[in-house]
This record gives sequence, structure tokens and C-alpha cells, in this order.
Amino acid sequence: MRNLEVDGMPVGATSPPLVRHAVSPDVPAITSVHVRAWQVAYRGHMPDSFLDALDSAQRTAWWAEVVVDPRVAVLVATDAGVVGGFCSLLVSRDGDASAGTGEIATLYVDPDRWRSGFGSALLTAAVDVARERGFGALSLWVLATNSAARAFYEAHGFSADGREKTDSRLGVSLHEVRYQRNV
Repeated sequence: MRNLEVDGMPVGATSPPLVRHAVSPDVPAITSVHVRAWQVAYRGHMPDSFLDALDSAQRTAWWAEVVVDPRVAVLVATDAGVVGGFCSLLVSRDGDASAGTGEIATLYVDPDRWRSGFGSALLTAAVDVARERGFGALSLWVLATNSAARAFYEAHGFSADGREKTDSRLGVSLHEVRYQRNV
């Protein structure tokens, strides 16, 4: 069921989302959004058994470390103090990345807040943080079959650069396409 919107804001929303750097108390909300977003967004792109087995408790320790890692900027988007989305930004991990390239490693919004400005607010803030950190370009990887995500990034100035990979770290094969843009 799609949320009702007026001028791009969900009905009942009090204001545009506030984006800030994540702090340790945000970790449970980040992990919950992460799992829920995967379970909804990747249904049909990944095996249901894999998605159904995802558990935010398993990711909590990892996110607790990432949130306090000075090499990673983790941002959260909130409405009325509730975390509705997050993203993380770091130096590009790609072997062919030019110096000064950052990478948006994650960007997820709770499905109940899709198309409510959370993703756009996070992406805009990530570009600002990239500039602050001296990056001249940003990259990210997106599932090749995720047309909604690809359209979102394209609408925000990213374009596929021709690089593709298959990532099997999680026990499932994920065919991804790299997107880039200048900051």
C-alpha cells in the first residue's frame, strides 16, 4: 500500500527529514531499517529464504563498530526523532578508483518512508560530507536488476560507468553496476 503524499511529503509527516551524523544510540534503529529495507527492496532480486532469515540483532555489533569508525561517515535521516533511513560514506574501496573518490557504501530508507524525501535528503547530505572530506567524485554499487534504485541515483546525477561485478560475500550472488558522479 502506498503512503498518501501531499507535495512530496507523506500525510502526517511533520517536516522534511533531519539528517545528522549517527551516534551509538542510533545503532538499533539503523540495523532495523537495514534489514527491513533489504527484505522489501530485494524481494524478487534475492532468494526469499535469505531475506526471511535476516536478523537485525546479527548486524548490531557490526554497525556499532561502523558508527564510531572515523573513516566512515554514517548519516541518519530522522522525523520527530525517529530514524527512517541511513547512509554510509567512506574512501572508495574499488581498486581502480582515482585518488579523491568516495563511496556511498549504503543508503537505505525504511519502506514506510519511501518517496518521502528521506533518500534524497540522505544523498544530498552525503554529497556535502564528501565535499567536506575532500572527495571530488562519488561512486556506489547498485543491483543491476534494481530499476527503482537505479532511477533514483540517475535522478540525483549519478550515471553507470560501465563497471559491473558479482559479489558473493553474503552467500548469494549479487550482480551489481557501479554508478559515479562528481561532487
